[in-house]
Amino acid sequence: MKVARTWYAAGLLSAALAVLLIAWFISGWADVRARQYTAEVAPQHEAETRGAELAHELRAELAQLMTREVERPYFHYQNLMHDPRSTGSVGVTPSPLASVPTEGLVLGYFQIDELGRATTPTINDEVPELSEPRTLAGNQRFRSEVVKSLARLAPPKTERVIVAEVAPVKRTPPRPTPPRQEVIKPQTDSVGETAQQTEAQVFHIDENSYVQNWNSNTIYQQYRNAPGLRRDGSGNLESVPVKGTDAPGTATPANVTTNLTTATDAVDPPPTTVAPPKPRPRPVVRAPDPVLPPKAVTITVAPLEWRTLTFNGAPALLAVRDVATPDGTFAQGFVVDRSALTSWLASRAGATVAELVAGDNNATEVAPGWHVATTANPRALAEAARSAAHLAMSFLLRFILLGVIAALAAGLVVMLVARAERLARERSQFAAAAAHELRTPLAGLQLYGDMIADGLGDPQKTRDYAKRMSEEASRLGRVVSNVLGFSQLERGNLSVDPSVGSLDAELRSLAERAEPALDRAGAALALDVTPELTAKFDRDALARIVGNLLDNAEKYGRESEDRTIEIAARAAGDAIEVVISDHGPGVTDKTRTKLFQPFARGVNADGPAGLGLGLALSKSLARAMGGDLDYRPGSSGGAAFVLRLPRA
Repeated sequence: MKVARTWYAAGLLSAALAVLLIAWFISGWADVRARQYTAEVAPQHEAETRGAELAHELRAELAQLMTREVERPYFHYQNLMHDPRSTGSVGVTPSPLASVPTEGLVLGYFQIDELGRATTPTINDEVPELSEPRTLAGNQRFRSEVVKSLARLAPPKTERVIVAEVAPVKRTPPRPTPPRQEVIKPQTDSVGETAQQTEAQVFHIDENSYVQNWNSNTIYQQYRNAPGLRRDGSGNLESVPVKGTDAPGTATPANVTTNLTTATDAVDPPPTTVAPPKPRPRPVVRAPDPVLPPKAVTITVAPLEWRTLTFNGAPALLAVRDVATPDGTFAQGFVVDRSALTSWLASRAGATVAELVAGDNNATEVAPGWHVATTANPRALAEAARSAAHLAMSFLLRFILLGVIAALAAGLVVMLVARAERLARERSQFAAAAAHELRTPLAGLQLYGDMIADGLGDPQKTRDYAKRMSEEASRLGRVVSNVLGFSQLERGNLSVDPSVGSLDAELRSLAERAEPALDRAGAALALDVTPELTAKFDRDALARIVGNLLDNAEKYGRESEDRTIEIAARAAGDAIEVVISDHGPGVTDKTRTKLFQPFARGVNADGPAGLGLGLALSKSLARAMGGDLDYRPGSSGGAAFVLRLPRA
């Protein structure tokens, strides 16, 4: 039942430990999975956050681009133009868009008339030398793609009111009238981005400026080789007085400068006459009457709108507006360079991969039908995966380590419980054995004492009775001595005082004192000791060891036919061996390992009585003298105990 109690305690501890470990693993693993998910989605969450920031920045960038383009005059979309803000002269200059676009996000500008004819400011079909030479091939590809992909943007035909009619050139210039503009200016939204224009702009410019912009190529062709022109210090053409040329229509009006700043002005062109362009008649500028106020021409410019169209085989973002003039309506606009947008995003994306894609996404929309798509950088994803794996591995290692520690602690508790149970059992056995061991000699003492006191028995054997009482007292003394010795051994204060002496003489003396008791018990004692043996030993300790070994040999050999107990002593190297052997049953292999442990006995409970302390105490005394005590099977059966003592 006591053993079952230990197993019961072990089962309870195991169950409690298992429940705690399982609960900890479930809760801890759930926390690890949550942290792993957080670590794994962190790069994508960061990418989404950065995508929203990039969309905000790109919206602001496109809004600023739209604001600048809204303010761009309609005549900038042609190769040559006349600025109405200049003096009332006859002259044209290259458009700011005639060269490479200054806007980094713009792929190119275009203009489409009602007949579906597309023009770009970088190419002049009527005066090819004015086309931008550095990127002519790319500009031609761009315009070809405009014709191919954007023909649908051509506005419907409207009734034309011809203003740019053919008339002779007047010598007297008109009075300059700056253009007037009626427009709802763009507003600024709450996030600092410029709102898109929502209403049309209405311009009122003088008729002369309008006619010159309409016939810019004709103006250029008429005046680039006209007599009376010379180049100023900046390379522009200016008029000079020419004798006999004051008749109407024979020369450029006085004090009129024609601003021609194209690449072809670097050298004087050959004096050839350029044929008028074929697409439409180019009338001669008719200067207004200097007395009457100049007529105003109304130009209506619709708002620029973002549109998504297929361009060069892929979706493209465009800004388009309609420009209504008395001579027809035009579609003007520009194509956003998607590669430039990609580069712009890449330069600001940081640890994310961002691109502009077609589609709706309110969170990252930058223009109608376009949004910023961001994904985590592959390196960040790999690092997140490693971090998640590290979280799981560290938790498992920590769980296993603490589980092992907890299991060891539980095992120690079970061992302590088992040891307590064993000590309790040993105490119980010791009490029973001590009672038996003490009762036997006490019973003998009481018996023989009463006989002597009451005059019972044979009076002639009184001396024999006294010897028996002495033997029982000696036996009782050995029991008490073993108990006291074991107590000293447990406290660690067992001490001996070995000295060099005659071992053979001491063994003979011990044999003589033990022989009478052995004879009365039916055992014989045989002594085989080499003469003149000297060793280092303690007399009392040697007497206790020999007494315990002789007592065990007598008790355990009672059932043997040969009850002879032999004491042999001889030199063995640098030690003296004292062998005490019997012819009893010996010691089984099962009990041999714990033979010298306290309270361990080599017989069952029904065997000879004993405390189980004699051999443990004897071995401790032998080691205290510098020797040792071992067991070996007897040569002819039985048990043999070998006491080794240091040789003098």
